[in-house]
Amino acid sequence: MTSKMIETPEYKFIKDTIPTEIEQDTILNIVTRDVNTYTHGFHKYPAKFIPHIPKWAITKYLNGNKNKFVFDPFCGSGTTLVESVLAGYNAIGVDIDPLSAMISKVKTTRIDESELKNISSWLVKEIKAKRKGTFKPDCETIEHWFTNDAIKKLSAIRSLINQIPKKFGDSKKVKDIQDLLLICFSSIIRRVSNADNESQKTYVSHTKVKEPDEVNSLFFSQLDLFVERATKFSEITSAKVKSKIVISSSATSLEKKLNGQQIDLAITSPPYIKAIDYIYNQMVELFWIGDLFAMQTQTKQNEKKIKYIGNKQISKIEFSNYTPYNTILSIDKLDEKLQEVYDTDKKNGHKHSYVTFKYFAEMEKHFAEMAKCLSNKTHYVMVVGDSNVSEVFFDTAEFLIDIAERNGFMITNKWGYKIKNRFMRFDRKGRGGIIEIDWVLDFERK
Repeated sequence: MTSKMIETPEYKFIKDTIPTEIEQDTILNIVTRDVNTYTHGFHKYPAKFIPHIPKWAITKYLNGNKNKFVFDPFCGSGTTLVESVLAGYNAIGVDIDPLSAMISKVKTTRIDESELKNISSWLVKEIKAKRKGTFKPDCETIEHWFTNDAIKKLSAIRSLINQIPKKFGDSKKVKDIQDLLLICFSSIIRRVSNADNESQKTYVSHTKVKEPDEVNSLFFSQLDLFVERATKFSEITSAKVKSKIVISSSATSLEKKLNGQQIDLAITSPPYIKAIDYIYNQMVELFWIGDLFAMQTQTKQNEKKIKYIGNKQISKIEFSNYTPYNTILSIDKLDEKLQEVYDTDKKNGHKHSYVTFKYFAEMEKHFAEMAKCLSNKTHYVMVVGDSNVSEVFFDTAEFLIDIAERNGFMITNKWGYKIKNRFMRFDRKGRGGIIEIDWVLDFERK
């Protein structure tokens, strides 16, 4: 076994703002409370990186020249895109997960303040009228996940949000507000459910019984926050700045998805190996808004999941002919690690080795696609964490550097920062030590 404990690193403490120039291999301890400002705090999201990273990259590489485009090929809940628009730069995001794309869209869309307040006031009044909702989740076990009181109230809110186009028209500004209210609605669902609030996995604990938040009071509180922050965001951002989200994989045909748009800076945090099941994490939310994406049942969710990079839900048939000896990535240390997983984990080694192989193979396709999209000298800043698979340590950052360099990129710097907010971060259950650092890889297109 080569599982290794991570030694306590030497940190360089900084407050709020990351310096433009950082020495290679420096590890920062960023002291800040400033991670959920503006629209950043709209919706909980697993393994979300801090806005300081895109802010640092934008300042370093686009300083002052506003007619530029920032691209995030794994945009998740939109941290890079929000920072780009706030700084006055156009933003394009790609993500395969439709709920993530909708969160990103809402967080980066300017809204009509008077229309938002008008529709919000109507919504609050109608909720207080306590009319019965007509929306029913397509889930046979819904009473396992929610109390009857929560089901009744959530149904009423979702039914009212559905009525918005009929009541207020189907213009773009009304549609944008309806989307914002759907994400506001989604943002309370985990807390009003019977499922544990903090775990990456969506489950109901029978040993630690949860007292769910009351639906209407939490929704009203969250609605106030959304209205205040969306209004502020709209006031301080320019109507000339564009943002666009594409729901798609980042491993294929990226150039086509960008439709010829020149990219001036790319910033992202890709999925980690075998780490987060985003759909499983969002399962209770999808019971209530998954119909918008044809993901309202677990069966439909699982059909989508197989297309996600890093997905570990793989059938035996898919990897039945795989071994790390007959299928290699031609990076000696990485191939040796895959063989070690295969050989030492007698229970799951075959599958785990394949899942990890597939992750790096798909990231190789991604780098090849990115090389087609970026011009020479364009920077691509990527945030990644290392991983343990079957108690074998994978230096993911170094392996991705090797893969990037053979696909048209040059590493110009690598530095890290201490992970502070562990909400929905990795539960490694003590195996191989706690990994505390996210690595920032600064590539340049050759």
